[in-house]
Amino acid sequence: MKALFSYIKERAWVPLSGLALAAVAAFLFYLYDLPFAALGYILLVTGVVGLLFFAVPGYVRYARRVGRYAQMRENLEALPSPMPEGGPLAEALLLESVGALRARMQEMEAAHQRQQEDMLAYYTLWVHQIKTPMAAMRLILQGQPQPDGSAVSQELFKIERYVEMVLGYLRLETISQDLCFEPCDMRRLAARAAKKFAPQFIYKKLAFTLGDFELKAVTDEKWMLFVLEQLFSNAVKYTHTGGVAVSVEAGEVLVVRDTGVGIAPEDLPRIFQRGFTGQNGRKEGASTGLGLYLVKRVLDTLQTPIEIRPAAGRGTEVRLFLGRGPVPRD
Repeated sequence: MKALFSYIKERAWVPLSGLALAAVAAFLFYLYDLPFAALGYILLVTGVVGLLFFAVPGYVRYARRVGRYAQMRENLEALPSPMPEGGPLAEALLLESVGALRARMQEMEAAHQRQQEDMLAYYTLWVHQIKTPMAAMRLILQGQPQPDGSAVSQELFKIERYVEMVLGYLRLETISQDLCFEPCDMRRLAARAAKKFAPQFIYKKLAFTLGDFELKAVTDEKWMLFVLEQLFSNAVKYTHTGGVAVSVEAGEVLVVRDTGVGIAPEDLPRIFQRGFTGQNGRKEGASTGLGLYLVKRVLDTLQTPIEIRPAAGRGTEVRLFLGRGPVPRD
């Protein structure tokens, strides 16, 4: 019944126009002294024909549209402010439904953001808490050397690397809030990263060669150090003889080469995908499928292209293109 009243209200001009025409016809009949019975008959037939062929089918279509929009409203959990005044009912209902969907989407996005923040806070706390017993374990190993203490230290170092990887993974979503671009000495950063892995180089009897170069790149020091550490971690993990070398080519391309097991050619297109371990990763049994994914995500944010390809002869070659064009002036 409500839909019928709304239908009549929105099309009030139709009966008003009919009444106006009837009034004009009645005036003409009166003016020419015509029988009003004939006028009544004509108006009755016209009204019935208009009702059957125009008004009823139009109302049926209108009621169906209103029903569909009403069903859409019922499926929404929240509705916005009252229906806007004016305009057809169907259009108003459509605008109301779109507004409700937008409000619901905003609520879901806000809830997701809160969930992400809670998860980040929890795992950040977990990472910092787990570092305490790991530091205690390292102190115990240093104070009480054991026959297999070196092997235990290496395993402890791997645990620390995985913890740092988890922390880096959790911070990916907020990395843009934690950037500070400034000129960075890449040789010094490479030396810092290599120093962290010095025990593993010594334990596996691998050589590390740091070329004599000067390269300053405008980047974020903390996150670029994270990238270099991850690259060195992969190099040490998959290299059993030989070593790792860092050099610069073409003035602005930092190259990290190793003599490890390398990467299968068919795996190269997928090495940056999350969770992809590749043939050699499965054989070695030490791949998480996250290292190069994190590297690519960070470098994309730093706007630093990366290229990975088989090294000449044996191993892997990673190239970081650190050159930047001139900064446009305002």
